[in-house]
Amino acid sequence: MSSRGEAFVKSFGMLLLWGCLLLGCRPGRAQENDSFALDECRRPAGCEPLKYNSCLGFPLPYRHTAISLAEDSGSQEEIHHKLLLWSGLRNAPRCWEVIQPLLCAVYMPKCESGKVELPSQILCQATRGPCAIVQRERGWPDFLKCTTDRFPEGCPNEFQSIKFNSSGRCEAPLVRTDNPKSWYEDVEGCGIQCQNPLFTLGEHQDMHVYIAVFGSITIFCTFFTLATFVADWKNSNRYPAVILFYVNACFFIGSIGWLAQFMDGARKEIVCRADGTMRLGEPTSNETLSCAIIFVIVYYSLMSGVIWFVMLTYAWHTSFRALGTTYQPLMGKTSYFHLVTWSVPFVLTVAILALAQVDGDSVSGICFVGYKNYHYRAGFVLAPIGLVLVIGGYFLIRGVMTLFSIKSNHPGLLSEKAASKINETMLRLGIFGILAFGFVFITFGCHFYDFFNQAEWEKSFREYVL
Repeated sequence: MSSRGEAFVKSFGMLLLWGCLLLGCRPGRAQENDSFALDECRRPAGCEPLKYNSCLGFPLPYRHTAISLAEDSGSQEEIHHKLLLWSGLRNAPRCWEVIQPLLCAVYMPKCESGKVELPSQILCQATRGPCAIVQRERGWPDFLKCTTDRFPEGCPNEFQSIKFNSSGRCEAPLVRTDNPKSWYEDVEGCGIQCQNPLFTLGEHQDMHVYIAVFGSITIFCTFFTLATFVADWKNSNRYPAVILFYVNACFFIGSIGWLAQFMDGARKEIVCRADGTMRLGEPTSNETLSCAIIFVIVYYSLMSGVIWFVMLTYAWHTSFRALGTTYQPLMGKTSYFHLVTWSVPFVLTVAILALAQVDGDSVSGICFVGYKNYHYRAGFVLAPIGLVLVIGGYFLIRGVMTLFSIKSNHPGLLSEKAASKINETMLRLGIFGILAFGFVFITFGCHFYDFFNQAEWEKSFREYVL
């Protein structure tokens, strides 16, 4: 080689040497980094032969383990027992799918040369969402909390690539579903079956017979009343008598909503989702509108009917006070009756639909507000009906007292025919008032009883399911 070639080689070699020194090149540096990373993923422990060659039904590909990571166990026998307890999460399919690798990596980890493999942070974090039920019911034990000292970042683990048996099942009354909107609280992958589990099949049938009988009676009576008004509409279209037409029209339409469930296959369509779970939080974009339509028919008719009852008692009260005079107390007020009785229920109905608080119930066979979130029932059912009872009851009592006062204080001013007419009116008013007030009161009482017991029923149901 020439002297110029030797000089070039020496110069190039010096450049490489200086480059390595500046960049920190040292022999074996990459191997040292790998070794350091592996040391972070292992911890000194006492290795012992496996007494059980499988973890949660999966055969283990190694022969030694350590019990130091599972701080709630002192022996392999105890570890085996703890894993059996954790197996209860099979009833939460999505949780069971991701928690199996974590449990095996902690309770039965691989141990070699006096060092045990630590599970990775990814393995731990994968369980936090699907297994929220663990945190809610009992809380994660300290050794299963995703701290970096117990679950280091980027550590390879035997169980990360293993496919466990994901055949989790939903314990009745929960059913398997992939629709997140159907999941029961924190039990991902499971929803409440469509048939209300708090009632037996016989109780369902008894209630359906009751609804069919009384719904048919209601629709027949209201239809007869409406037909009577229509037949003589020219003379019947006068206030306050015509208010009875609107009251009966509301309950006639409401009865249709109640009886719609008896059409072939209608009840299942109304109260059940396509995946076989109970309809909750309707309306939703991926379900039919049958539930929302029945709700609108039943709720809007109920609210309009009870508000018309208030208008009727007010109209009677003011009309009785004007007896014997030429004053027309309802002149110009009837348009306000319609404004209030049709607009207030409309606003309430739209608000409920906007909040998506319509729930189905297999017992009643309809969709209504607040079957699940009973506080909404208090605001949208109990409060309006309670207000109707107070206001309507006040005007009803004042109306009867006014008639009684006219008869008692002015006996000489009334002819025998007029006195007889007042007696007849008081009797008819009393009968209708008691029946109408009783209906509203019973409706209020049923919702009131349901409201104050709903929390206890939900607690019992949750304890039963979980």
